[in-house]
Amino acid sequence: MRKLLVLGVCGLILAACTGTDKSRTNGKPAAKEENKQAKPFVSIAGKSPEELKKYHVILETSMGKIELGFYPEVAPEHVRNFLRLSQAGFYDHTAWHRVVRGFVIQAGDLGTRNPPLQAMDMMAVRKLQPEFSRLKHKEGTLSMARGEAPDSAETSFFICLAAQPKLDNKYTIFGEVVTGMDTVNKITAVPIGVNSRPRERIEISRAEVVEVKP
Repeated sequence: MRKLLVLGVCGLILAACTGTDKSRTNGKPAAKEENKQAKPFVSIAGKSPEELKKYHVILETSMGKIELGFYPEVAPEHVRNFLRLSQAGFYDHTAWHRVVRGFVIQAGDLGTRNPPLQAMDMMAVRKLQPEFSRLKHKEGTLSMARGEAPDSAETSFFICLAAQPKLDNKYTIFGEVVTGMDTVNKITAVPIGVNSRPRERIEISRAEVVEVKP
């Protein structure tokens, strides 16, 4: 499921259960170990770009939170897809699988998800048509990774650590880091192993869709 992002001669690449305890004690439900609040459902389908702009996604990671805002006016389908996958829990328990200092950090490879998604769930993953724009890749830019084909993006995304003009008009920019660049910088500083993969797993425990109040 990893997507490879090819940068010409540089050869750089950027490629994505809880059970319910129903036991009872003395006729009463047993206490749960965790009291997790269910994610509120947001109907994404059919929303206009202006409506989509009201939503952010908060990535809760093992190194802190990252809040993402979006550009539905230039990349509505990428924004819609990211919100849909986040709300459905696809990004929960995935890992930041690539860190290239001075370049990008990358996540969203569903092959890193633990536990893995079921085959039926994977049917909801689809390829995206490119939505290139005049926006520039700069520090904090949120963009979609893909393979060599422009329409091969699926789930993997990256955050730029600095300006990357070689990516402009080749990869779809669909958002930015609103808060949490300190967390991004912490991820950047971790020890790196083979293929730019962090030596220790850095997990996205939850991707939460939130409505931004005016």
